[in-house]
Amino acid sequence: MKDNFYGTFFRCIQFIVRLIYPTYHVQMPNHRKGPVVYISHHQNTFGPFVTMLWFPKSLHAWILHVFLDQATCYTQYANYTFTKRNGMNRYLAKICAYPLSYLIAKLLTSSKGIPVYRGSRQILQTFTQSVAALQKGESIVIFPDIEYSDSSSRTKAMYEGFLYLEKYYYKATGQHLCFVPLYASKSKKAILAGQPIYFRDGKDFNGEKKMVYQKIHGQLNQLAKNCGDVK
Repeated sequence: MKDNFYGTFFRCIQFIVRLIYPTYHVQMPNHRKGPVVYISHHQNTFGPFVTMLWFPKSLHAWILHVFLDQATCYTQYANYTFTKRNGMNRYLAKICAYPLSYLIAKLLTSSKGIPVYRGSRQILQTFTQSVAALQKGESIVIFPDIEYSDSSSRTKAMYEGFLYLEKYYYKATGQHLCFVPLYASKSKKAILAGQPIYFRDGKDFNGEKKMVYQKIHGQLNQLAKNCGDVK
């Protein structure tokens, strides 16, 4: 296991940005050693940006697969992000999307992100690659917000599919995954981790999935409340 498995390009960009962006301190409770699946709040890109910038150890982020390839990244920015979402003129959007797609695809590939294939059987590749990383002792961070463009501090509805990682990991190792809520606070300039959450032995998976989801969701909002970000 490597403490820093990021590629050279990502590490260089991370170093430069750290020189100019405010420092965020990381507060972690004690939990068992080994791989962790951190579940965090997207907050319209703020969560992934701050976490990948300041978390002290390397993390494999789950990333929508289109952003890991230059061609599909360009299409995403030109035909959706800049135009439909931000209302930009489509010709200007294409001009901006072209260089940005090269930068983003190279940066996220260098970060060793794990591609996520929504609504496709290729999602099995996401789980397979994730379990392989976890078995090497490397940790993962997932931002499962359904409304990822919501910049508020309160975590609302989340996709539940990430919880099936438990099934694949348990089948491969005979051990339960350690899920830890992770919250980035703008007001406190801090990244805070909640308490570890596990599936329990001998329990129905669907029932446990609901319980683990509720605990993660509740802890994320409690962390935001503790920081004064949510009343």
